[in-house]
Amino acid sequence: MVRRRLSIATVIFCAAAMSLVLLELGLRYVGYGSFPIYDRDDEIKYIPAANQQGNFLNRNEWYFNDRHMGNKSNWDPKKHPDILLIGNSIVLGGNPFHHDDKLGPLLEKDLDGRTTVWSAAAGGWSNVNEMVYLDRNPDVLKNADALIIEYMDGGLSAPNPWPGYYVFPDRRGWSLTNFAFGKYVVRPLVGHFVNEFGSLPVTGTTDPAQLERFRTLVSNAAKDRKVVIFMYPMLKNLRNTAGWQAVIAPIQEICRQQALTCVDVAKEPTWSETLYSTDGVHPTVAGNKALAAILASAVNGQTTSRM
Repeated sequence: MVRRRLSIATVIFCAAAMSLVLLELGLRYVGYGSFPIYDRDDEIKYIPAANQQGNFLNRNEWYFNDRHMGNKSNWDPKKHPDILLIGNSIVLGGNPFHHDDKLGPLLEKDLDGRTTVWSAAAGGWSNVNEMVYLDRNPDVLKNADALIIEYMDGGLSAPNPWPGYYVFPDRRGWSLTNFAFGKYVVRPLVGHFVNEFGSLPVTGTTDPAQLERFRTLVSNAAKDRKVVIFMYPMLKNLRNTAGWQAVIAPIQEICRQQALTCVDVAKEPTWSETLYSTDGVHPTVAGNKALAAILASAVNGQTTSRM
């Protein structure tokens, strides 16, 4: 009887082990492990590591160049005209999109391929994280013929902290099965639900010091190049006009003071509720195309909601 019990236990153990091995091999085969790795530090908090590329699920190509930008090619100061586009997951796109369906490549296409768009972004970044990137890469900003900055609710409240290993991994673990279990089972059980775009934007009231820092940044940048600020609403912002206007009021004031090209996406006639993904934050591919067209018009001085 003891031997029989041991045999049954052995069979169960071997079957479970084999299942885990097959699951691990299956995840690797379908390309689940081809996701970007992030660098971390106390100032910028997190940023896609430089010089990496992959093909998530064997269908969505992604790239990060030598300046942590979501571009196939390394940054080249000789490429002109060029635009530096900086933002969060709205700019980054993330794993759900093929590279060519992300905002930067679509904007390049709408500008007839004559302009290089360098995309610096990370999911969940606030403008505070972004300003650290610009401080660290002054030559990139100085070389840009135009600067496009995204602004969302809470963008000037605080830097968004690193959201953790299961959102933006800072290393490659020993097992994809373990990673997937932690991300899709353990995290939801403790109330941290999965969003395939990564970290959602930080929210909070505007910090006066960060607002002044931002004002100085755009004022200095606008002396030598065109600056476009696009204010991107989440679906809840789009449905609450008064609340959204209160959110963007500090940015609108900067736009008036500096005579910048500033775009309230919520007022654009081509923007609508149908262009959001199911999370009510990120655009669909159709939304990316609509947003790229809006920004192309802004760059060319044709946007209807310019302030």
